[in-house]
Amino acid sequence: MDTLQAVVTILGNGFFPIAVCGFLFWYVWNKDKQHKDEISELRKSIDNNTKVLQKFIDKMEGGVKL
Repeated sequence: MDTLQAVVTILGNGFFPIAVCGFLFWYVWNKDKQHKDEISELRKSIDNNTKVLQKFIDKMEGGVKL
């Protein structure tokens, strides 16, 4: 009975924290990948907006005679 209790204690004190750390590592790794993908999409959107804004500015400057 003491041996069984020792095994349960070792598993409870050792395996569970290791499993939780492994899960959290996996979770953060996936969130980081998702974040990088989102940032990449935002960068593309900002670049496209910058191009459109520059075209607008060019047209406005071309139409104004000083």
